[in-house]
Amino acid sequence: SYTEDMSDTEPYKQLINKDVALKDGDKVVGVPYAMETYGLIYNKDLLAKYIATDGAKIKSVDDIDNFDTLKAVADDIQAKKDQLGVKGAFTSAGFDSSSDWRFKTHLANLPLYYEFKDDNVTKQPETIKGTYLPEYKNIFDLYLKDSTTEPTQLSSKTGDDSTSEFSLGEAVFYQNGTWAWTDLQKAGMKAESVGMIPIYTGVKGEKNQGLATGSENYWCINSKASDADKKATKDFLKWVVTSKTGIKSLSSDMGFTTPFKSFSDVKSDNPLVQAAVDDQNSGKTAVSWNFTMMPSEEWKNKLGSALLEYAQGTGDWNAVKKAFVDGWKTEYDAVH
Repeated sequence: SYTEDMSDTEPYKQLINKDVALKDGDKVVGVPYAMETYGLIYNKDLLAKYIATDGAKIKSVDDIDNFDTLKAVADDIQAKKDQLGVKGAFTSAGFDSSSDWRFKTHLANLPLYYEFKDDNVTKQPETIKGTYLPEYKNIFDLYLKDSTTEPTQLSSKTGDDSTSEFSLGEAVFYQNGTWAWTDLQKAGMKAESVGMIPIYTGVKGEKNQGLATGSENYWCINSKASDADKKATKDFLKWVVTSKTGIKSLSSDMGFTTPFKSFSDVKSDNPLVQAAVDDQNSGKTAVSWNFTMMPSEEWKNKLGSALLEYAQGTGDWNAVKKAFVDGWKTEYDAVH
């Protein structure tokens, strides 16, 4: 391998959570410098309006720390939608290609995360069990039932539809991530009106579950470089993560959310990033991104088709299960 061990570098030492580093056995081969986070984005004003209604199921957003409470709140919002002036608790779970990745990739990551955690899976497995498919069904059913949109309309609903429903105050919850702020801000939303909570699905002990956080951007050091160049690289990276100029350029100029302790004083003007930072500092366990474990794009597409057919009532949950579990093996075998 061409990667130098980075365990003695400043970026690795500065990681708030060392689990986010890329490892090859015990060797640290990559340190992420930009993190992205997703969960359930919520409209603070609408949720406050709901909390003020008679018989509201919660007193504050902090009370939503498990699926049963999330469901009770969403069902109640749906029942009071005329009173609240909304069309649904959740934005449309659209299955146009601009939106379906939220369910066939991002939402599908949750059952995989818990199964891999149970079984200590650290590299792509040949087969999976689908242990947490009932929980996947819990949350997907909730998205369908307490929604702005009839399930039969979902095949043509886009990512823009979801953004628009949320920014117009037609829905209280919207599954997406830190990157969604740009569009929400363009649509006229105020930073103080937007927050983000974890996606609860009914897993035991999920009170301690944080937001789903991961990276696709890492620093690595070439092990074939000269000792002088390796040292210069380590010195430079130390400067980047500890100097005022380095911190400013990564956070303000480049707009990255970083995973380093040395950035703890940096305040972001993206409220979803701020929610991610608060979540990271809360002591909850972040849900890791396992997208790279998924066997192929085809696996996601077949899962997406099965989810849409289930939503529209033309297919059953068993077909989703088949796409998820059997489809994994088929795709793994095809790729290998």
